[in-house]
Amino acid sequence: MMLQILSGVAVAGAACSSTTADDPIDIGSRLELFVDDYLIEKMTGAALVRHRPTPREVVVVHDEPWEGSGTGYHTVFRDGELYRMYYKGDELTVTEGRLTSHPLVGAYAESRDGIHWVKPELGLFEFNGSKKNNIVWMGPGAHDFTPFKDPNPNCTPEAKYKAVACGDEGLLAFKSPGPSASASFSRMPTCTQFASNDWSS
Repeated sequence: MMLQILSGVAVAGAACSSTTADDPIDIGSRLELFVDDYLIEKMTGAALVRHRPTPREVVVVHDEPWEGSGTGYHTVFRDGELYRMYYKGDELTVTEGRLTSHPLVGAYAESRDGIHWVKPELGLFEFNGSKKNNIVWMGPGAHDFTPFKDPNPNCTPEAKYKAVACGDEGLLAFKSPGPSASASFSRMPTCTQFASNDWSS
């Protein structure tokens, strides 16, 4: 079986300015998910196959008062020796024929192996009179609060971690010096004109 990884598409950027269409792309030791043939020039005796996921044990239970049946939108990424997870905390309840919910929150958990997760008490936001929770964001954009670590080596220390979300005023941007230091997040609309039901772009 042979996989020959070559560049068939020009890549913009000064770092790639000397790369030609026949030069291989240096992926180093990082793992690559082959979802298309971008990195593959040709295959001999091999094929791209989409495998079905295998059900395993439950690793996270959302049973805290600020979580519940509406919890979702999980974002997970590896950051050094930790896996970081961010998600929407929400409880959907039908009361007198109407769907109700408590205030939406963005919550945080972390793991060293991706199986055993810890929800640290961050002490940042009050819920039902207590700050003993793992809420990392509460406010506009909590519905789909999506953090990530900025790999740009030139980003400022206070913007090492960023997040995007949608709010009534448009697409919101957040920044923070740490993965759960949301007290120092700053936010601003980055896109104020969009169709509210258009998620295709």
